[in-house]
Amino acid sequence: MSQRKHVPYDIIIISILPKLPVKSIVRFRCVSKLWDSTITSSDFISTHLISNNNNNNVSDHGYLIHMPNVITKEATYSSSSLSSSSLSNPVCLVACDPKFNKISEYRISSDFSIECSNIVGSCNGVLCLADSSWNPTYLWNPSIRKFKSLPCLSRYQWVSAGFAYQSETNDYKVIKIYSTSEPSIKRHAELQAEVYTLSSDEWRRVGISLNLIRLKESHSSDTFVSGALHWVAWIKEDFGISRKKILSFDVNNEKFGEIAIPYGGKIHPEILAVIKGNLAFISSEFCYAPGIRYGVWVMGEYGVCESWNKLFTLRLGGFESIIGCTRHGEVIVKTAKTKFDAELQGGIYFVVVIIDPVTLDEKELIVPHFPTKATTFVESLVLLDENPDKKIS
Repeated sequence: MSQRKHVPYDIIIISILPKLPVKSIVRFRCVSKLWDSTITSSDFISTHLISNNNNNNVSDHGYLIHMPNVITKEATYSSSSLSSSSLSNPVCLVACDPKFNKISEYRISSDFSIECSNIVGSCNGVLCLADSSWNPTYLWNPSIRKFKSLPCLSRYQWVSAGFAYQSETNDYKVIKIYSTSEPSIKRHAELQAEVYTLSSDEWRRVGISLNLIRLKESHSSDTFVSGALHWVAWIKEDFGISRKKILSFDVNNEKFGEIAIPYGGKIHPEILAVIKGNLAFISSEFCYAPGIRYGVWVMGEYGVCESWNKLFTLRLGGFESIIGCTRHGEVIVKTAKTKFDAELQGGIYFVVVIIDPVTLDEKELIVPHFPTKATTFVESLVLLDENPDKKIS
């Protein structure tokens, strides 16, 4: 009778487990204390993430379509302090594969503040979410159903925020840019910034060396390119002249910088995106025909303003707007279209359209609520090693 062969533990941990889906790995925590401690270690979490990123089947990560809370009319008049029962629909995220086929839906836990409905950014499978006051702010990994509440800051007038991964230290950072005073006719509000680091679980103030006047009104920036976050901003130059530029924040050295926007076209509204790993600038252009015409520019060499190149122009209807781009340059558009679909348990559903700018081919995606943003997403184990004493459920 032949003896049963046992696969060495090291081979399982190094060669097999990191290639498995997140749900399978989480179940294996129950095998033994050794397996649990190994799977929840920071080294294994990093190994799994690297394996996921290098896997040809998932190198083109999927996407999340974000739909915020929808508050009922009754709740609007009943109380300023809303309960979870006041919501006709919870915050919802629809996960899609790289071809925008719907995979699943994520409903945000009731443990969150019900007003927590803005995606600050998405990085390595972790979402940073906040409400309009930025307090509280959460890090949430929907793949493992785990979230972390960040320490609250003073209730300044928040302007914008960003969320990014610092590769040099294998850490995650949230930056908030805020105003300490109200703007007036004679002067602009003073802007300051603070940075949260996951490893220390603390906020620190960082200086803004540029003469930053104001940022484009935006909930967040998830435009993370070449180790930096980016926002559209107005920066004062010589002789008191202010120009619209791209404000950058290097997450490694925590320094702010500026990048000139591409010349040409009318530059409002404008969107920053990442296309094929490059910084992209999307702006509306003058158009005689009905609707809006968008010009899409890509910076070929990061930081070199002369390398801005116009990729294409796209015309949309008057009630359509861009909520994101894919890594390959397809445009994700929020439409005014609705559908009644009996296969989706009846009811009215909204339509998101993904447009190929070269062929102009369109693919429709039906979502249950009105969409506000699209962002990249990949399953991961990030946050699995966090301790309960750090307010994680």
